[in-house]
Amino acid sequence: RRFGTKCAACQQGIPPTQVVRRAQDFVYHLHCFACIVCKRQLATGDEFYLMEDSRLVCKADYETAKQREAESTAKRPRTTITAKQ
Repeated sequence: RRFGTKCAACQQGIPPTQVVRRAQDFVYHLHCFACIVCKRQLATGDEFYLMEDSRLVCKADYETAKQREAESTAKRPRTTITAKQ
């Protein structure tokens, strides 16, 4: 129990008979293998992003967040003053 495999999301032990999902070196319960934003359970073949802290984000939510971030950091164009002004 103490040294067995633990779920990367909930940190609970995983018995050897239970079905799991893997992402790189991380192991998850089936119900824990879900997007942290929309809570949708990810299935085999779904595209997702694995964050540094072993959290999962589905591709749609990741791209939406990235686009929102790009829009919020967009700078306005520089004002140029011409000789005539």
